[in-house]
Amino acid sequence: MVSILNNVAALGASRQLEITNGGLQKTIERLTTGRRINRASDDAAGLGISNKLGADIRIANQGKRNANDGVSYLQVADGVLDEVTNLLTRAAELSEQAKTGTISNSNRTNIDAEFQNIIKSIADIGVNTTFNGASIYGAAATVSVGTFSPIGISIPVIASSTVSALGLTANQGATLGTNLQSDTAASAAAGLIMSALESVSNVRASIGATMQQITSISNSLGIQVENFTAPYSQIRDANISDEVVSLTKYQILNQSGTSALAQANQSAQSILSLLK
Repeated sequence: MVSILNNVAALGASRQLEITNGGLQKTIERLTTGRRINRASDDAAGLGISNKLGADIRIANQGKRNANDGVSYLQVADGVLDEVTNLLTRAAELSEQAKTGTISNSNRTNIDAEFQNIIKSIADIGVNTTFNGASIYGAAATVSVGTFSPIGISIPVIASSTVSALGLTANQGATLGTNLQSDTAASAAAGLIMSALESVSNVRASIGATMQQITSISNSLGIQVENFTAPYSQIRDANISDEVVSLTKYQILNQSGTSALAQANQSAQSILSLLK
């Protein structure tokens, strides 16, 4: 039936053109954002899954950063203990020099002056070595590493301001501590120095083991991030090649739909020729 009141063909063309424009706008949006899901209505289930994966990615990344900070913390402690080892090695050398009977006590006094400075340096290192404003030696910390169990870090005190936890005591005025002012004192100091070296080596071994543990977990967190990102990208990211194909399709449909709508509107006007 021919009607001038209701142009059904034009209505159908207009409806299809509206659908085409909606698809075109969504395709352009995906191409400009790079995301397949830009709102919940695009894929409600995919959005829920990807949001959980996104949280897992960020937690794992932060855990990896925490682990790296823990490694840095331990590297500071180990690096300083390496210098303590050097100081104790020099102290052992001085004690060996002071033990020999071919030097005088005045010579030993000069040797002891350097030895006392070594003890004071070790004490200063033990008290003033810090990480992020907090003392390292004698402190305990817990490193949070994502979904893995937290790792505890505990580094023993190696020295206080007056008495070393390593068994070496500084002279306090007229009161002699560990010293090299006689061959007998030097022999006693030599044994204490070797014990101190062994203690430092044990602490460094413990630090190294913890450092290796944290490094392994950091590597595992990196693997987690990679494996979480793959499905997250599959769900959320737009497939650019597919969207380019869709863009071409919708552009053609938009042009043909606009032309069809114009033809539908024109066909109604042709009825007027019957009245002439």
